[in-house]
Amino acid sequence: MEKLLRRRTCPMTRQDAADLLGIPVNAPENVIRQAYRQQCWRLHPDGGGVASQFRLLTKARDILLADTLESETARHDRTAKTPGLFPLWSYPLRVSKAAVHNPALRLRAVRSWIVVVIGLPFVYIVAKELLMLSVIPLFVLFIALVIFRRLFS
Repeated sequence: MEKLLRRRTCPMTRQDAADLLGIPVNAPENVIRQAYRQQCWRLHPDGGGVASQFRLLTKARDILLADTLESETARHDRTAKTPGLFPLWSYPLRVSKAAVHNPALRLRAVRSWIVVVIGLPFVYIVAKELLMLSVIPLFVLFIALVIFRRLFS
């Protein structure tokens, strides 16, 4: 510990971090966390330890866990879901999954599925009909205007 305190200018290596925690360099995450907790009891400033030693201990834990966290992040990035063909379905799916564990969300899940399955096609049909109801009279008016110009010009 004193050797590491004297070497403040040099970055801590994985070997230094493992030596500080008293574990092998390639220890799994649960062993790293357990060794950190055991050392925390001794070195925490509230328990009579020195703050600089506790910071070194925390830094050692962070260095050893950095690889596992980076590998988990990389794995998550590789398996990240891409948006589906129907992104509007993502909310009802998420609410339905949550409703399995939380019964209070079941009504919200049903409502969201009703909106997606019934509401959206209904809105599409109504909008299409309203568009046709407004376009057809305009088209007839345009043709009448063209005919009227040709007849009286």
